[in-house]
Amino acid sequence: MKVLGIDPGPEKCGWCIYHTTTQQVEQAAVMPTQDVLDWFKLPHRFLLLDVVAIERVQSYGIAGASLLRTAEVCGRIWQAADQAGLPVRLLYRRQVLQALDVTGQGNRDSLVRQRLIELHGGSRQTAVGVKSNQGPLYTVKSHAWQALAVGIAATSSLVDAE
Repeated sequence: MKVLGIDPGPEKCGWCIYHTTTQQVEQAAVMPTQDVLDWFKLPHRFLLLDVVAIERVQSYGIAGASLLRTAEVCGRIWQAADQAGLPVRLLYRRQVLQALDVTGQGNRDSLVRQRLIELHGGSRQTAVGVKSNQGPLYTVKSHAWQALAVGIAATSSLVDAE
């Protein structure tokens, strides 16, 4: 299965194309939100995708401007993917954490990154590697880590549909 995971943001989005059968990242990057939206206007770019997974925002109290703008971006990406004829899966952060079995206190982003490394070889050297000896997650940087987590979680049977 080939999944496009997206971590939406008001200015930039992390994205990652991941093959679940080979456990390899095809491409990953962080780019301006408008560029991500424009991608869906080029259907040839996404013909081989099985699913688009988008992290959905959830407010735990008073929502600030950034959270509201991220929610708008999530909706716009969902609409663009749907108009391109792609199946979309929306996941809350708690669903991603549950699917990856990430628990404990601390910075959730670093815990997610550590769990992804564990799933792809156990050590940073194996999972990410270096330029001369690249691991399966070599191109994953910044917000693309969360996009990868969303993509993997969306294909997990552990995530309940909402």
